Amino acid sequence: MWAMLRQAGWILCLAMIPAVVSGLGQLRANRVEKLAPGEVRAGTVREWGEGVQWVDARSRGKYQQGHIAGAILLNEDEWGELVGPFLDAWDADKHLVIYCDGGTCEASQRVAERIRGDLKIGGVSVLKGGISAWERR
Repeated sequence: MWAMLRQAGWILCLAMIPAVVSGLGQLRANRVEKLAPGEVRAGTVREWGEGVQWVDARSRGKYQQGHIAGAILLNEDEWGELVGPFLDAWDADKHLVIYCDGGTCEASQRVAERIRGDLKIGGVSVLKGGISAWERR
């Protein structure tokens, strides 16, 4: 009888190994990266619905290849010529959400800083993960 209990115990232990490994994997997958100051997640932006004005901080070439519907192009390389059209289109009643490619792209952070600093516009957020985060959802 003790042999059967011991054998059942080993079977139970072996059965728990995949469950533990799977559980740890899910915990890692569900870990949410912290937002930096001024960042916003795609899910939050979706909740804002029509109250969002998009700003694409990527190059003109990437913008022309595809962008979020309604996005205004405003990048550092062409700041002088793009800032006028941006200001003409800017709607103070909407959240400004700046994006770039995501990952290690810092263009959206730099453009957001210039909008806040040079143009003295508030309510500016940077999309965490960039356009790829928006397209994944």
